[in-house]
Amino acid sequence: MKEHSHFATNAEETLNSLVRRLSTAGDDFGFEASLDPGVLTIEFEEQDTSIVVTEHPATEQLWFTSSAKKCKLDWDIVENAFVLEPTGQTLQELLEETISRLVGDDVSL
Repeated sequence: MKEHSHFATNAEETLNSLVRRLSTAGDDFGFEASLDPGVLTIEFEEQDTSIVVTEHPATEQLWFTSSAKKCKLDWDIVENAFVLEPTGQTLQELLEETISRLVGDDVSL
């Protein structure tokens, strides 16, 4: 049970931090970010697409879904972030890459 609370804390802090950064960037790049309990959604004004990041407590992962990619990220103690194992990308890096591709401009969060 203790591990679950670490996951919940890490996931909540990560998603809250990202939604703040995304809200600022969204004004400049034409997308809107919202956070409902355990679900971060990014919707794009110019395209009929979205990115969704969902907490999955049973697997202690964050699941990332976009039109081009679906993946599962695990907490990495060294990075102090959720990381995509095969590439080593953090969730923030994955979001920056995906959003940049969708808006056609370099987006930093």
